[in-house]
Amino acid sequence: MRILYAVTTCSDRVYKKLFSHVKVKPAFQSQKYHRLLIEGLAAHTRVDVIANAPVNRSNLEKAIVRLHEETEGGARYHYIPAIRNPIVKLAAVAAGTFFGVLTRADKDTAVVVDCLNRTTAFFALLAARLRGVRCVGIITDLPDMLGGGSFSKKMANFVIRHCTDYVLLTEAMNDYIQNKGKPYVILEGHSDITMKEKVPSMDKKMYPRSVFYAGGVSRQYGLADLTEGFLEADIPNTRLEIYGPGDYVKELQQIAEKDDRVYYGGMLLNTEIVEREQQATLLVNPRPTHEEFVKYSFPSKTMEYMASGTPVLTTRLPGMPKEYYPYVHFIEEESAAGIAAALKNVLAASDEELFRRGQAAREFVLEGRNNVVQAKKLLNMLEKEVKA
Repeated sequence: MRILYAVTTCSDRVYKKLFSHVKVKPAFQSQKYHRLLIEGLAAHTRVDVIANAPVNRSNLEKAIVRLHEETEGGARYHYIPAIRNPIVKLAAVAAGTFFGVLTRADKDTAVVVDCLNRTTAFFALLAARLRGVRCVGIITDLPDMLGGGSFSKKMANFVIRHCTDYVLLTEAMNDYIQNKGKPYVILEGHSDITMKEKVPSMDKKMYPRSVFYAGGVSRQYGLADLTEGFLEADIPNTRLEIYGPGDYVKELQQIAEKDDRVYYGGMLLNTEIVEREQQATLLVNPRPTHEEFVKYSFPSKTMEYMASGTPVLTTRLPGMPKEYYPYVHFIEEESAAGIAAALKNVLAASDEELFRRGQAAREFVLEGRNNVVQAKKLLNMLEKEVKA
């Protein structure tokens, strides 16, 4: 089974070349998700990526950048030209994706798309249908629960309805899309198998202690409660570090200017974030669980956090499988006061005990949920159905 992976992404080398100097890094969570799954699939079979680099007017200075084919992580990347003008870019992505899939697909091919990459997914799906091959739709979020116009949602839902197979984050997603019996596999995420080479140690830990968050910095994700809860906890020799973009940044910066216990570091490359995660004392995800969309999601940062070897404090996310429970700490009351209580409780442990707990979580996700293991589950679904 050969894979044609059509998606808005690029290799790590190209990402650094295009965006290392850009203040706001584009689609970094999506970039990592797809890179890891691509490399996981490439560990088992041939993978060709029809790649649309995540460029726009804000992060690309040149009118057009032609990117050469390259191999990274075992996969071959075939690039659609990176274009600054949005109308010309749309036409290039549509044509480049359609003909890229149409000319490369054969009877032993399965096409993989990200259903939220609407233009790329639609034209890859169309080419897959014309070639008579299967089209696997990856659904990381439900279009109906995201922002954007009605046309965008209708287009994403059209792609979802017409895919032949699915990769879903939670079982609840399968009920929501009314699957009608099509094959699907639940992959809540995947950790980076290469993290096995980045061995944590007590010597890497920073002092004073660090409570760390990286991701969307918005009130919707609980960042105001995290900041207020940390200050309320008033734990000696400990500071709060936050990285990422969002609607809470301006207020957070004002707090950080007045109180040196809080630090906002802007946006960094993911390699820099992972390094800081290994240096931290505790990694936190305060995402509230009362929102409807939460039961259909599994934050990718959970995998990244656990793979770092630093202990994790999180809300009790409904999409988290119970196998994870022994390896994380929970915020039981979702409020500033509840976060303060949880921080005090976890950080009462010694550095040695916290390190031990982090190592147990790391072993769990790197052995059983790494990208090579998770990718094999997707291939097993495809091969099983072919044999049937």
